[in-house]
Amino acid sequence: MRRRLLKAIFFVLIALGLVFLLWRGDGYLLIAYGTKTIEMTLWVAALVVVLIYTTVWFIRKVMLGGVEMARRFREMFLFGSVERAQKRAATGMVDYLTGDWLEARKKLVRTLDKVEYPLANYIAAARSSFEMGDEAEADNILDKALTLAHSELPVALTRARLHVQSGRYEEAIAILKPIDIKMPRQAAVLDLMHHIYIAQKNWRALEELFPVMRKVKVLSNVEFEALEVLLASEKMAALASESKSLLIAERLPALQKLWKSFPRSVQRSPKVVTAYAQALAENYQDQEAEVIVRKALGNQWYDPLVALYGRLQVKEIHAQIRTVESWLKNKPQDAVLLLTMGRLMERNQQWELAREYFQRSLNQKQDLETTAELARLMTKLGDHKKSAEYYQQSLQLAVHK
Repeated sequence: MRRRLLKAIFFVLIALGLVFLLWRGDGYLLIAYGTKTIEMTLWVAALVVVLIYTTVWFIRKVMLGGVEMARRFREMFLFGSVERAQKRAATGMVDYLTGDWLEARKKLVRTLDKVEYPLANYIAAARSSFEMGDEAEADNILDKALTLAHSELPVALTRARLHVQSGRYEEAIAILKPIDIKMPRQAAVLDLMHHIYIAQKNWRALEELFPVMRKVKVLSNVEFEALEVLLASEKMAALASESKSLLIAERLPALQKLWKSFPRSVQRSPKVVTAYAQALAENYQDQEAEVIVRKALGNQWYDPLVALYGRLQVKEIHAQIRTVESWLKNKPQDAVLLLTMGRLMERNQQWELAREYFQRSLNQKQDLETTAELARLMTKLGDHKKSAEYYQQSLQLAVHK
């Protein structure tokens, strides 16, 4: 504003000076060029200068107006005005959300430079290209998105998610780890990393990540509890396998040590109890496992524990049978419990009773394990025709499982 005022004052002073000079005398202006001469009074010369200046100013305005008009026409023909482009981009986002990838990419890509905050549109366009199988185009769009301010995190997350969607977990982790170092404790990064580790079954890495996730509150309390149970179960399963290389006398203390390291809340989880009892059974500690399973089922009924109880090879088979009989009084139609009793009867060489319990279990629930047990029992009893029928039934159940 001040600059314009100074210019105006300057031009007024010049104009006043010229008028003053012209007022004092007519004077004249002589212009010579080669053999040509032009002579005029100063008044005429001043008028010519004004006309020339006015003409140049008018032509300049017309040209600038023409450029602006051409730009507006270009916008109208190439997806219209900014307002129209924003509306078209919004419909592109709707197409993206409904899975119309072709329309979404077409609308979003052509309006990227016309919307005020285009980052979400870049990401949606990249994902649309990826869903269409054009990964090169998706990468190209994400590269362009990186030129936007503060876009590294969302672009990196998008790249990682696309790798995860394709099953390329190592590539995804290679993108996320540097981001985690540069911008630590980002909930979205930690959440994606934890899902990748679960998919990879990389329990050691997930266990290291767990405390950081808890501090940042990446998951809800219920989800954290489930994840803690999963980690404990997998850790116990891993130790069960490792313990097989130890002396038998060393196995129980190793398993018990890990069990005691778990928090009380984790020890109460039926899934973790099952993992512990299974680990004991795999390492010839069936007697210890029987006590653990029996106590756990006294507190909370859990089918995998019931099924495991029938596979434990304890010395006091009759005590086991009496325990299951007491459970059957309260749950006479429980298919898993009937299967467990059938296994105990078979171990006790009471073949007909075993067959009866297996059949009762099968009547309650068509189960692959039950038909397989019946097929094996029939083979043992010499009824090969019936055994073949049960094996055929097992195959059908396996196909439809």
